[in-house]
Amino acid sequence: MFTTTIQWSYTLYTTDSVPEWLNEHETVLVAEEGREVVGVAAFYWFRDAMKRPGYRFTVENTIHVREDQWRSGVGRKLMRALLQEARAIGRHTMITAINSANEGSIRFHEQLGFLEVPRMPEVATKFGKWLHLVLHQLRPSASSR
Repeated sequence: MFTTTIQWSYTLYTTDSVPEWLNEHETVLVAEEGREVVGVAAFYWFRDAMKRPGYRFTVENTIHVREDQWRSGVGRKLMRALLQEARAIGRHTMITAINSANEGSIRFHEQLGFLEVPRMPEVATKFGKWLHLVLHQLRPSASSR
């Protein structure tokens, strides 16, 4: 993940940093196979809703599935559960922000009903390349996929 542009961070997660990551997210779901984590899906406040309460009903999701589990259904199950959780606690809109080169993730979210809103060219850089951001939006209360 840190050797790709899937995530725009350069810092690896460590045992010490995981609790902080968990605390930054409102909801975190984990998929396990046997005793191993094979996927994680979470959502957190969009645009710092604590400082900007007008955004308090909007969240941004993140999902990571271990590569050997891609196309196994793990991601779809995690996202359905994540959307159900968002509905249950009254979240109105879920946003996802994806690198434009990550066509698999874009298709995955669109198959779940997310609609592309803007494309934002050259908003970040990693490995000396400019990256383009694609935002998708879904209202969990309206999703049924």
